[in-house]
Amino acid sequence: MPRFFSEPTVVENATFVVAPNIAQHVRVLRLREGETITLFDGAGGELSATIDQIEKKSVTVTTGSREAIERELKQRFSIFTALIANDRFDWMIQKAVELGTSEIHPLYSERSQRIPGDVVKRVEHWRGVAIAACEQCGRNQIPIIHAPITFDAALQSVSNQLMVLLDAEGDTNVSVSSTDPVSIFVGPEGGFSPRELEALRKRCDQRLRIGATILRAETAATASLAILSSAM
Repeated sequence: MPRFFSEPTVVENATFVVAPNIAQHVRVLRLREGETITLFDGAGGELSATIDQIEKKSVTVTTGSREAIERELKQRFSIFTALIANDRFDWMIQKAVELGTSEIHPLYSERSQRIPGDVVKRVEHWRGVAIAACEQCGRNQIPIIHAPITFDAALQSVSNQLMVLLDAEGDTNVSVSSTDPVSIFVGPEGGFSPRELEALRKRCDQRLRIGATILRAETAATASLAILSSAM
């Protein structure tokens, strides 16, 4: 059943015109009157909606009752990842959302990419990528996509969390508690600078090495999330 994020909060047991972007998707998918779609509110709830009328510029639906359906990991994972090329960062967000991350913190590190243009628009774009991933994978909670921060600010922001560093000199086996939030730090292409790496090694609780090959940053981020979430 097609799923769409509806903002503001979806009204249950009501008939209304959906947002233009949802109407466009309904037409692109060639859905018909009488068919059912799922609307979710990004805060843990979803409901079924029957398509009543499809017009040239609008789509009207009737919703049922809201259900709180939990598809989140039992543990919160936050990814702190250095900025990389735009298309690859988008891919990383998509896959990290599918794998269950709770938050993504883009980092300005000494060797990372810089964002050209409007940072606010870029963050809005990233949130759109996260929403699309939630629509596809069935999550009803939209992860938080933060604005980029400096490496030093990121390090200071992590408290009361288990901190895991992706490190070529780390261990292939790590253990994580099933309750403590986990923060995963992933470097850019070429890795963190010596200064950054030293600071991270002093602060981190676990150092994770993923195999013997050199991974792209976006691959390392998603692979680490998959490994750690499955180790709960």
